[in-house]
Amino acid sequence: MGVKSPLIAFLILTLLGMTACRQPEIPKYQALENFSLGKIGMNETVVSADLKYYNPNNYDLQFRRADLAIAINNRAVGNTILDTLIRIPKKDTFYVPVQMKVNMKQLLGNALSLLMNNELDIKVNGTIRMGRSGFFMNIPVNYQGKQKIDW
Repeated sequence: MGVKSPLIAFLILTLLGMTACRQPEIPKYQALENFSLGKIGMNETVVSADLKYYNPNNYDLQFRRADLAIAINNRAVGNTILDTLIRIPKKDTFYVPVQMKVNMKQLLGNALSLLMNNELDIKVNGTIRMGRSGFFMNIPVNYQGKQKIDW
């Protein structure tokens, strides 16, 4: 009887450890909101937006860092690095504010189609660093989708 108790305790702790440390589900992208143009220049323009996500996990997370490359209509327009701590509530939406310098030369070849269309093809690739209880991991981001823009 004495041997079974430590073995059962070990198996329970191992099972709890494996489920507690499993990789969280990646938050689901929902929308781009509060899109705005800041400093406008011939070579580059500062673009700001809030990315709306949903956390499908049954626990809070912390967002630590993002390093993302953005493409619009299959043209690379810029990179953004966000290095700040954001609390992500469980089973709820949250916002990630992004700001990046957009290479205007990359957009000029596509400017007419951008202005005539209220829907853009957005691609976001890179990594985000998130976790909980002091344990963080890099998670790849590979998103592609259509985004309506109200000009």
